[in-house]
Amino acid sequence: MLAELYERERSHTASLGGELEASIDPGLRARITALDLKRIVSNLIENARRYGRSSDGLAHLAISVHSEGNILAIEVADRGPGIAPEEVDRLLRPFSRGEAARTGVSGAGLGLAIVERLLKHVGGSLRMLPRQGGGLIARIELPKAKFRNYQLDSENQ
Repeated sequence: MLAELYERERSHTASLGGELEASIDPGLRARITALDLKRIVSNLIENARRYGRSSDGLAHLAISVHSEGNILAIEVADRGPGIAPEEVDRLLRPFSRGEAARTGVSGAGLGLAIVERLLKHVGGSLRMLPRQGGGLIARIELPKAKFRNYQLDSENQ
């Protein structure tokens, strides 16, 4: 499922002059519906495209999906200005936007609030971390599935 989402988002990012690279480990499963996972990852990529543009004005993004013990980690990274640590909690509230978002970029300020709500529902979490070399990493952590749940590759859409 994430491979198809990546391909769609990569194409859209390229049409805007940016780039989206991916490293997606195959066969991973998490306790979340495919629809909710698509919504979460799409929101994070869209936020990175809008607010994570580098000094050349383009979005240089990367997505990583991998396993860490009992956790499935998904990271969406950009090369933009990042977010001050003291701003993160405020930005997770509905209708909140950061300083970079007030410079002509459209949006209602709901993306991160939606992401956090969906993650809490399944026992997941969202962290916003500084990216080495500049930028931001939006990292979500989900409990891995143990039995019949949703697979993140193309076998389950």
